[in-house]
Amino acid sequence: MSVQKVANAAKIYKKVMMVPPVHFDVIHKGLNAHMKLSEPVDRIKALKQWETLRTTFNNLGLETEICRPVPGLVDMVFSANSAIVLDNKALIAKMNAHPRREESEHFARWFRERGFDVEELEKIGKAYTFCEGNAEFSPTHDLSSFFFGFGQRTAESAYEPILDFFDLNKSDVLKVRLVDERFYHLDVCLAPLALGHVIFYPGAFDEVSVKRINDAVGSRDKAIELTLEEGLQFSCNCVSFISNEGDAVVVASKFSHRLRNILEELGYKCVEVNYDQFLLSGGSVRCSVVDIALQRDQ
Repeated sequence: MSVQKVANAAKIYKKVMMVPPVHFDVIHKGLNAHMKLSEPVDRIKALKQWETLRTTFNNLGLETEICRPVPGLVDMVFSANSAIVLDNKALIAKMNAHPRREESEHFARWFRERGFDVEELEKIGKAYTFCEGNAEFSPTHDLSSFFFGFGQRTAESAYEPILDFFDLNKSDVLKVRLVDERFYHLDVCLAPLALGHVIFYPGAFDEVSVKRINDAVGSRDKAIELTLEEGLQFSCNCVSFISNEGDAVVVASKFSHRLRNILEELGYKCVEVNYDQFLLSGGSVRCSVVDIALQRDQ
């Protein structure tokens, strides 16, 4: 990787927005295949796990901004679903998950108060157009291209409004179809990493999409296929960036020995943070952040 690309990567993932899990609970049935209504959430433990994650990010050089949680909106902690944010523009999500739709007005207000150019998918998309934010829109390490996931809780019809709002070309944004209900968002089955690699679980996608992913990465040694077990451990639901010390880090709730060895051999520092309370709702580390400082070179 060139010095310039490392510098670019270091600038990309340096600020995220998070929501404290003050009101977090698992009360909605069937929003994804992993939700466990039978096991109560330990809110004190959940808050400690979230605070540990935020502290880990801050210590590594990833800045975090906070959006205040709203009583009754138990899933707001999963801020990845709030919006897609690029070039100081925020496209507010239109949730397919009906119990979460009220979140959007609060997130829209947060972005407007901070000077973002805000649009709501609800207003520019078709009636059946849903997209659950950053969870379905993943940039490559240098912002040269993006992955757009659809087929579970995001509609393919969101593709065109996203392109229009962010002034992107079709060649910039690669559509990938999710076909396994256990992998309900792109960010639970694919993650671009800070040095140009991509980890993904191929069984989550149709064959055409797997080919697109491999082609986009450019070489087979940079496309790292996970096993089903690793996929179900939410290993893809990670955050990867260049730390202030210059390390390429990957922060996740779980790494298998195999995956850890692969990533460490490629030059990554693997940081594991226990996040088991949020797994009760089918969410993990990446679900808890939305990138707010992605800026393409002008």
